[in-house]
Amino acid sequence: MDQGWKNVRQELQKCLSKGQYELWVCTLECLGCEGDRLLLGCRNRFHIEWLREKLEERLLAAVGRHFSGVTRIEYRIAPERARKEVECEIDEGPRQISFHELIRKAEPALNPRFTFDQFVVGQCNQFAFAASMALAGEQSFNSQSVYLLSPTGMGKSHLTQAVGNHLLGQSPSCRVRYATTEQFTNEMILALQHGSMESFKKKFRNGCDVLLLERIDFLSGKEKIQSELVYTLDELMDRGKRILCTGSSLPRDIPRLSRELQSRLHGGVVAPIDPPDYRTRIEIIRRKSESRNARFPQVVIEFLAERLTGDVRQMESCIHGLSVKSHILKVPITVSLAEDVTQAIQNHLPKITIDHIQQIVCSSFQVTVEELKSPSRRKHLATARKIAMYLCRQYTTESLQAIGRSFQRAHSSVLHAVNGLSRQLEQKDAAWMRQVEYVSRKVETSCLMP
Repeated sequence: MDQGWKNVRQELQKCLSKGQYELWVCTLECLGCEGDRLLLGCRNRFHIEWLREKLEERLLAAVGRHFSGVTRIEYRIAPERARKEVECEIDEGPRQISFHELIRKAEPALNPRFTFDQFVVGQCNQFAFAASMALAGEQSFNSQSVYLLSPTGMGKSHLTQAVGNHLLGQSPSCRVRYATTEQFTNEMILALQHGSMESFKKKFRNGCDVLLLERIDFLSGKEKIQSELVYTLDELMDRGKRILCTGSSLPRDIPRLSRELQSRLHGGVVAPIDPPDYRTRIEIIRRKSESRNARFPQVVIEFLAERLTGDVRQMESCIHGLSVKSHILKVPITVSLAEDVTQAIQNHLPKITIDHIQQIVCSSFQVTVEELKSPSRRKHLATARKIAMYLCRQYTTESLQAIGRSFQRAHSSVLHAVNGLSRQLEQKDAAWMRQVEYVSRKVETSCLMP
């Protein structure tokens, strides 16, 4: 019996993702056979419903190959004594932790390289650096919360994790909770599914001295998650705890973000990070190259600082490419070699297309491409569609007819939408300006990284 069930699990492990296998199959218990039925113990009613809807056909086929005479599966909620974590057999490599272990895990997943010492400070980020240091307790500070604001690749994550690393270095018992809003969302959904919301709340409220939460933009349109975060922030503030959040837009400019959450996030210090200026870029390139044990000549550093005006990740990519090419070809690092590498990277940047803009708009407004192209005139869809058409006209050379075909509309509809939005922007309509600027920034920054 045990060997047969082990074989079934090994077979399913090969055809499922690690997350699906560990969440839905690893947690099953084989309770035995009754006639032509295999009895499987599940955690709860939701577990049973998911297996019936998503996996039963595949599960039954695997069971039939390893259990003679079994033609049906019966699911039961396992008794309390059996509801313990079932270890997963992983053929190679370390054991993958379960989602429940992940939720219980106290230690934050911080990158040890992200420290204040390793952060290059310039005029572009001086205030954000000082605010982060102050929040970590290095300076006197009269605010419990900081909101770091910048496009992607400017150092928000570095400063956020530097706060956590500094606090844990000073006081290992400090309860630092670091997560992206996507991780926060996933943990909350899992807690709801498994009836463990109290544990989730304890982790982020009672069991938290410092909350580090990244990418607030992800919460656009997620009303229930936003409400839970508002309660969490309120409780942490009432208890005198510290909070650091990050985003690529001001909270008030993020579409479909509740006023309550906007108010909480704007209530602390908002610290912007601008693109690095020339002098800061020189220092970043110098430090990054030294960290790779590749000392670049000053003339090469200056050339790269002139050429690479995007984000820090773009600089890191170029430094890595230049170091590797020099090592493989066994040639010195020169301006000529740097020119070849930077040209290759910049040529690799994706072209902004109608499809690309549609994907960015759909992500921003939490709609699907099918909804964007549908005949529906619901307000949020009409808003997303109008902005998408306007940006297609701004960022591409496609004709009105081509844009219309991409949205399943006549070219006159595109012209009406573009002209209408242009007038609203000329009239300084604040709501439309914020939304267009927000999506435009996402379109542009999405093309910065090779």
